[in-house]
Amino acid sequence: MTDTMTGRYQRAATLMQGIFTKNLVRNTTVFSSWINDSDCFWYERETTTAEENSVEHSKKSTTTIGKEYRLVNAQAVTNEVAFDHSVLAAALAEAVKQEIDSNNLPITKVKMALSSSPSTTRVTEICFRAFDKHWVFNTTAATCTTVDCIANNERVSPDGKNVVFRRDFNLWMRNINSGEERAITQDGEKDYVYGAPGSAWGSELEMDQRPQAIWSPDSSQLFTVQRDTRQVLTLPIVRHVPKDGSVRPTVKHIKIAYPGDDHVETLRLVAIHCETGRIQAVNYRQIPTTRNGYGFFSSNFGWWSTDSCRAYFVDMERSYQTVRVVEVNTETGTSRTLFTETSQTQINLMLNGDEPPTFMPLPDSNELLWFSERSGWAHLYLYDLDTGKLKNTVTKGDWLVRDIVHFNADRREVFVQTAGRERDRDPYYRDLACINIDTSEINTLASSDHEYWVVAQKNMSMILANMYGNDASCACGVSPSGDFAVVNRSRADEMPVSLLLDRDGNTLLDIETADIAGLPDNWQWPEPIKLLAADNKTDIFGLVFRPSDFSPEHSYPIISHVYSTPDMPFVSKGSFTNGSIFGWPYLDAAALAELGFIVVQIDGRGASYRHKAFQDESYGSIESACNLDDYVAGIQQLAHRYPYMDLKRVGISSQFSGGPGGVQGLLQHPEFFKVGVNGFLHDGRLMPASMWGDKLEGLSGPRKNHQHPEKLADNLQGKLLLMHGMLDDSTAPAGMFRVVEALQKSNKDFDLLLMPNVGHDTSSYQIRRAWDYLVRYLLELEPPKEFELTTGFDSF
Repeated sequence: MTDTMTGRYQRAATLMQGIFTKNLVRNTTVFSSWINDSDCFWYERETTTAEENSVEHSKKSTTTIGKEYRLVNAQAVTNEVAFDHSVLAAALAEAVKQEIDSNNLPITKVKMALSSSPSTTRVTEICFRAFDKHWVFNTTAATCTTVDCIANNERVSPDGKNVVFRRDFNLWMRNINSGEERAITQDGEKDYVYGAPGSAWGSELEMDQRPQAIWSPDSSQLFTVQRDTRQVLTLPIVRHVPKDGSVRPTVKHIKIAYPGDDHVETLRLVAIHCETGRIQAVNYRQIPTTRNGYGFFSSNFGWWSTDSCRAYFVDMERSYQTVRVVEVNTETGTSRTLFTETSQTQINLMLNGDEPPTFMPLPDSNELLWFSERSGWAHLYLYDLDTGKLKNTVTKGDWLVRDIVHFNADRREVFVQTAGRERDRDPYYRDLACINIDTSEINTLASSDHEYWVVAQKNMSMILANMYGNDASCACGVSPSGDFAVVNRSRADEMPVSLLLDRDGNTLLDIETADIAGLPDNWQWPEPIKLLAADNKTDIFGLVFRPSDFSPEHSYPIISHVYSTPDMPFVSKGSFTNGSIFGWPYLDAAALAELGFIVVQIDGRGASYRHKAFQDESYGSIESACNLDDYVAGIQQLAHRYPYMDLKRVGISSQFSGGPGGVQGLLQHPEFFKVGVNGFLHDGRLMPASMWGDKLEGLSGPRKNHQHPEKLADNLQGKLLLMHGMLDDSTAPAGMFRVVEALQKSNKDFDLLLMPNVGHDTSSYQIRRAWDYLVRYLLELEPPKEFELTTGFDSF
């Protein structure tokens, strides 16, 4: 072991810590929160303050990370401090009787109000949450006062008179003025719960704590669901090391359905007439929980008409091969199917399985902007909800609609992110376009050889941004007027820049340029690559990561960095937070490279974000997603291009990202991959129905030519490390144990790390052990003994 290897670990640790902190890079994404209907927005600028502290006659420089609230006036093209931070800090300090740092205000859930004066635009009021209270700061009076607010678990009626909330399996209503509470359902029970989000992964994952119910526009009714798990089988989760210090293991039983089970979690749809308490069941069968188990209404699967007499819902069958849009008369409960769509494989209502659906109801005109891959490409279709008839094919062609960002009803324009419209460009790069939904006329605002991420509430990066502590719950990339847009432009090999555009695509303002001062010295930007798949005809794309001390004169072992699941992209197109999964795979791969490897990521056939046939390559076999044959072919092409890549030392790792790639690489290509690391091994037979296994493999199960890893145990030749959390209720340890059993029966040597109190999480210890394994057996060096790795994963 040498000091050089310790230094590599330290640099890799810095990169991993950058996933959850602002210590590495700052201002990589601007989250624009528009103020009411104005053309002004605020955002948080991430700041640093350098301090020098005297320590034993020497000076030590430290950097403090803070934030500054900025106000952008798009019409005036100005960007300035939104308010006097020191005045707010002083007012809040006086109110709570403790010191407040004006450079890092401890406030969240921020909302701002502007002056009504036509001559000036300034912030007059700031609402925020701090110290477990809601506050209002008056910028003129310089005072902070507490205010009563609707609780996070309450949904307020449109007339502002009542809220609805969940209690003891039922729905309750509270009058805001009187505080009077009353139950509006009474027959709820433990496994038959009103207003509940999906729990098909074994627990409720929905971050929105409000009931899964929506008020009618006239505030007289609620459209809601009753989640039914009464006939779903249970799964025991054993805690072998109880946290209370006791010795006897404890068992928790959760409800979870697997492919092939007779019963899955379903939803009963009902309308509640609030004044009388009458519950009108919808005359329709109970529908299976879909959309990855999140909330039915937060996923936009149900909505009201403006007349408060009709409601609508989307019914996706368990097989995901049939979807219907249905109208309901909430007075009588009668239902009418407006239109039906079918497919021989899975139907996708969004291209990323962890995102909300991409369609958009338009209640004011009683229309629906529908998302479909019926043509083989993801496009938008305009439907009349009075007749159920198609009014217009809004988009068409051999390209994709990726995201809906904003709709302007007056102009009948939808702002979308598309991909693949330019044939000479990476087909994953998104642009920003404005499309008239009646004429299909397209106006492109931003398009170049870059990834443009435009903030929209309906994508995975926004979900993660809020989870990471970004105050982005009301952010949107397009102004309410549709006259301005904020785009975050980057590429995997370029620094992010955030721009303000007008509706013609002209750049009005450079809002922020990312600060990358925290990156390691001699940082090597990853290289975007284009290769041929194993079929020798399909273009595939990826990234190559190199260490900061890279030299083409040296020989480097190679790591395939994989995520072998079909429902989520893995290769980042933008840099840092503008990349896939808000930058996780980007920085994880960069950290691995820093240890002394060439790291390769590829989106092979069977993955998402291309045309339907591309993803359907893995239909019927979850484990075939991203196609390891394509990885082998791609790496061989790269090694021919770059002789410093050593084809005799190739490893494969899915250390914390999941999927079965680390195991399958060694078993399917034992002559190619020499070392494998696998965390959270997926098994399609043990992935929750109806959202995963049934969707991605079909109700008939895996294809006949598919072989689970356990069937290939005799092929193992290289070094294999398996890791799994014993409390994982999402990716059952049983799938990993089936592989363990098969390897033992085949008399194969392998290594196993079981973590008794880890669920479907990643720990710093697990990451460090994966690093050690790859360094020891692939780099063929001894890692630092018990290197103390600290990341944000342990508290995530």
